[in-house]
Amino acid sequence: MKPLALGAVLYVALRYFVRIQVDDYHLVLLTALFPWIWFQTSMMLATPAFASNGPLIKKVPFPRYVLPFATIINNGFHFILAIPILIVLLAISGQHPNATWLIGIPLLAAVQLALLMGVILLIASVDVFFRDLEHLVEVVLSLLFYATPILYPLSRVPDEWKPILLINPLTSLIEAWRDLLMNNTLPGLSLWPALLFTVIAVIVGGQTFRRLEPGFADAL
Repeated sequence: MKPLALGAVLYVALRYFVRIQVDDYHLVLLTALFPWIWFQTSMMLATPAFASNGPLIKKVPFPRYVLPFATIINNGFHFILAIPILIVLLAISGQHPNATWLIGIPLLAAVQLALLMGVILLIASVDVFFRDLEHLVEVVLSLLFYATPILYPLSRVPDEWKPILLINPLTSLIEAWRDLLMNNTLPGLSLWPALLFTVIAVIVGGQTFRRLEPGFADAL
């Protein structure tokens, strides 16, 4: 309900007040907003996953990475539950999903899951020692929301600004979600920025977690 309610407010504000002229704008907006909400909510809730579970980490031996992973999976499940809403809205607009969804959704979900896990392992590990990092994450997410083609398709961005937006790995990922859900198009080479950043995030996040994990109990 959260992304749907937010999408309704943004649709009315941008379509009728700002008067953005984009065909099927409600679909353009929601096909990007739903995966974004998964990313945003996971980042905000999983960043303090280690710092807010000090007693559990101190007393119970278990793989610590399970804490942020469970949050990401939980929000991913909410995203999956939102897909039937998109199917209904697509059907109303005369569009229908096909077999490409069976390949594309697991593929993009796996990329987003890995991206989230890598970034959150890095941030959540550092957050144990620098608690103010949680507030910085909120600021960065607010900036990313507008620097990612969620409220607008990338095709409407002036050519001189596109290279700057493509530095953001979420740009190619969100556009891939939009192409799949609206046009039944599987992601191609345009997804490479997200894939490259995901690999880097997983390596850096994993190594940071391994180095800092032994000091969690003392810091908490």
